[in-house]
Amino acid sequence: MVDQYLPDLLYLWPRRTLFVGRVAQPIQFSQAAASLLVGLEKSLRVDLSDSGAVWHQQSLLLAPGTRVTIDAGGQLVAACYLDALGQDYRLLAAGMGRQVSGIHGCLRGEMTFRSLCRGLHASPLPPEEAAIALERCINPSGQAYPPADPRVEAVLGLIREQITENLSVEYLARAVNLSVSRLVELFRQQVGVPIRRYRQWHRLFVTVTGVRRGETLTNAAIAAGFTDSAHFSHTFRMTLGMTPSDILAMLPGRLFVDLSGRG
Repeated sequence: MVDQYLPDLLYLWPRRTLFVGRVAQPIQFSQAAASLLVGLEKSLRVDLSDSGAVWHQQSLLLAPGTRVTIDAGGQLVAACYLDALGQDYRLLAAGMGRQVSGIHGCLRGEMTFRSLCRGLHASPLPPEEAAIALERCINPSGQAYPPADPRVEAVLGLIREQITENLSVEYLARAVNLSVSRLVELFRQQVGVPIRRYRQWHRLFVTVTGVRRGETLTNAAIAAGFTDSAHFSHTFRMTLGMTPSDILAMLPGRLFVDLSGRG
């Protein structure tokens, strides 16, 4: 049995992010990446912001930008933020049940995923090993991921390479030989959120990576392109459902960042 007093755990990889911890307060989600949420002890209460309906489910897959409030009831929860290009989301959604407003339930292989996350919480693996274990849960049969549009991949690359710059949509469209309207449409279809939302999401990863390397939170946030620490804190809370102080509490032992640029 997992010790309920163990601190929260966070893995940050370039492709995915995994949080495992106890969530006492309801969290409002409108995240910039598709998310897989699993209650490791019991069902989650899901309040659908658009319809006002309430849903109880132990495993949930949320499309990017889906607006919901999750009440975990203080239990241990795993939240996996999936790849930006939506390949994980499309692969997982094809094998899951019930869908309401961008929400799928009943993860195939839920028990295996829960076992992995509880095990990581009790005894964390190095980030490289944890990434392989997570990949086996998400894609156990090694299926080919749904193809991504190379032009959107190129735009993501430009944003990542020049993270401190607010590259205009016009600049990005010219770089991949698209009109502005076509790039906006294609990016939204592929990634699920507008370009600006994705850029903020990636800046969070860059900030936390900087902190893991020894920078102060404020300096890391500014180096990643945030205007100030307040801007970073607001974005962090809205995206991950946590506060920067939660991250600092994990250092150095429970925050694992893949600094290799892989996976």
